[in-house]
Amino acid sequence: MPYYTAIKSAGRLFARQNFVLFTTCFIWLPILVNCHIHQRAPGGVHRHALKRGGSNSNQSDDLSIWQPRPGVKWQIQLEEAVENTSINADVYDIDLFDNSAKTISAIHEHGTRVICYFSAGTYEEWRSDADQFSSSDFGSNLDDWPGERWIDINSSNVRRILSARLDMAQKKGCDGVDPDNIDGYSNENGLGLTTDDSIDLLKYLALEAHSRGMSIGLKNGGDIIGDVIDKMQWSVNEQCAQYNECDTYAAFTDVNKPVFHIEYSGEDVSYKRKLKVRVTEAKKSDACHAEGAEKILNCHQKHGPQRFIFF
Repeated sequence: MPYYTAIKSAGRLFARQNFVLFTTCFIWLPILVNCHIHQRAPGGVHRHALKRGGSNSNQSDDLSIWQPRPGVKWQIQLEEAVENTSINADVYDIDLFDNSAKTISAIHEHGTRVICYFSAGTYEEWRSDADQFSSSDFGSNLDDWPGERWIDINSSNVRRILSARLDMAQKKGCDGVDPDNIDGYSNENGLGLTTDDSIDLLKYLALEAHSRGMSIGLKNGGDIIGDVIDKMQWSVNEQCAQYNECDTYAAFTDVNKPVFHIEYSGEDVSYKRKLKVRVTEAKKSDACHAEGAEKILNCHQKHGPQRFIFF
């Protein structure tokens, strides 16, 4: 589904899309993010010693699990392998498959934490483990995303594949994971998936990630926040301002967990053009005046909001 590249302060892939975060990045600066993602319906889908990630990045109650705090600066790039490993950010969200352990180690050298993105709810035919899925795992095709299908998240085979992805993340040195497409219940998935199925999946992934010493975040899924927030270390949200859902995601900031938030400009432009695009004051104003936005976005700074990124 989406792809991203951006710097923000306090989520999928194949040239897909861009966001806004609950961290500390000036949205009027040139966009540094390139993203590929589904436009979603409201509430639905649209993906060694280390200097700890800044003063606002702390350990969770379990000292082995990293817990970022609201206000950290972050970068996200889900398209292609990362080349610039010295981005001025506390957190870097990157694609699990496209980046090597060497790249992640290089990012760590700059004191930056690494979140590794993968799809937990869809099959993507271009992934190296695509042949591990069986025909019985597949649901409906995703609209507008060729080669991608919803999968049966209750399947023991699917869970085995996801566990192997967590093994990969641990081996590569990821500090946390960003499992996308967990809200199949709000889409025409062809499998009859429900909110209970997603809750069970996220609890499973949280247990598996934590057992490997990695943290985990919730991607969208506003309908199930109350059921999983105690297992999650952050949220990655898309378009809460557009859909008046920021109050819902403020449940994270209320317990001192960051929301990495993204808004889309609606413009279909190339990545190179995105790098030169500046967000308009009108767009920023619309986001800041959305219901509940004051709980998520830092809109009271002298120069405007600093906690989200536009794509």
